[in-house]
Amino acid sequence: MKRKMALAAPSATSTAKSVPEGEIITVLAPGKARLPKRRARPGLSTTERFAAVLSSLVESNSAVAKLNFEKALEARSPATLRAMTCDLESYALFASAHAGAALPAAAERLVAWIDELEASRQKPATIARKLATVATVHGLLGSPNAVSSSLVRDAMKGLRRRQGKGQRQAAGLRLGEAIGLAPIKGFTLAALIEACGTDLPGLRDAALMSLGYDAGLRVSEILVATVEALEVQDDGSGLLDIDRSKTDQEGQGASVWVSAETIRRIALWREAASIRKGPLFRRVGVIRRKGHPGRRALSIADLAYNAAIDRERMAAIPARQARITFVVGEAALTVAAVRSIIRKRALAAADMGLVNLMGEDLAIALDGLSTHSLRVGLTQDLFASGEDAGPIAQALRWTSVGTALRYGRRLAPASNAAARMLASRRV
Repeated sequence: MKRKMALAAPSATSTAKSVPEGEIITVLAPGKARLPKRRARPGLSTTERFAAVLSSLVESNSAVAKLNFEKALEARSPATLRAMTCDLESYALFASAHAGAALPAAAERLVAWIDELEASRQKPATIARKLATVATVHGLLGSPNAVSSSLVRDAMKGLRRRQGKGQRQAAGLRLGEAIGLAPIKGFTLAALIEACGTDLPGLRDAALMSLGYDAGLRVSEILVATVEALEVQDDGSGLLDIDRSKTDQEGQGASVWVSAETIRRIALWREAASIRKGPLFRRVGVIRRKGHPGRRALSIADLAYNAAIDRERMAAIPARQARITFVVGEAALTVAAVRSIIRKRALAAADMGLVNLMGEDLAIALDGLSTHSLRVGLTQDLFASGEDAGPIAQALRWTSVGTALRYGRRLAPASNAAARMLASRRV
């Protein structure tokens, strides 16, 4: 039996070659290779989860079986259906710990649920959304709705009075120091884009964030953006067609303006990824192979005195360059992927010293970022530049100026009529 081959101490004439400098980068276009496998997530679809939890809440499964859920669920966006399913699961967990019929729910039971949710430190806006889901479910079942009773309304009024806090808002990713009445604190879009670098995922992430900011896109609108929906204008800017959105469920459509810089970033990403049609932003799989130095063939003199001779292991080993292969997928990114991109680039910006945040301030700033931060940032920059709530609401496709004022409540006072009139007189 062969013993493990042992090498003698290397001499000055037997030094190995160094690893070749640089990396070999290969990009496989959509459809040319399979993406690296990810761990499968077994489980029911959102629709199946919704039906399953609703079946567990009613006294007779036959009542649910007779319901035609198809049309009711088609009327709601995937994001809304996911939220409703989570809300209903939350209520089912509460109902399982309390005796009595889960559905239809009595007003006293709903008040007890409100108290439990408050005890778990959930915000009034979250609790109100969960109650709205329960009310919707009662409508699907054709049951009396106790959510609108005076007892439940009074319980919610008391909750809001006790907490006395507005709905938490995502931190805005504003453009940079060039816009605004004062230096911008925290993360900026410019810092995150600079942290993207020039590799393939970096080109994608920079283009995604740039488009999301310019057009004030919701994450759902980012995911459905396609090559065909983007039209380049003569001056280098572009128009993006949005077929359907949160406030346009009937699909009347809208067009939004996109800057020339964003068009250039999208062109760089598309060219590098060989994207000719379909979704603009896709998953990029990364396969890395480490490089290693070469080695000449070993001689007998290189072996220890007691080593077995193995000609295969003594053969020369050619040097191998490090290799990175990027595999571009065919399907659009997910909401979780966009969330991960924003957080990853924010962490990179902090590591590169592009933002002046450390310790607890950094943790708070990171916690405030979300997929909605690009839309919030554009709204705040529009207020800071002196725009009124009406045009802002129109530009970001809101049906109410109240939403625009809520997003820019810290900046709106500086651009309202009183501020514009008094700024030059009360200096």
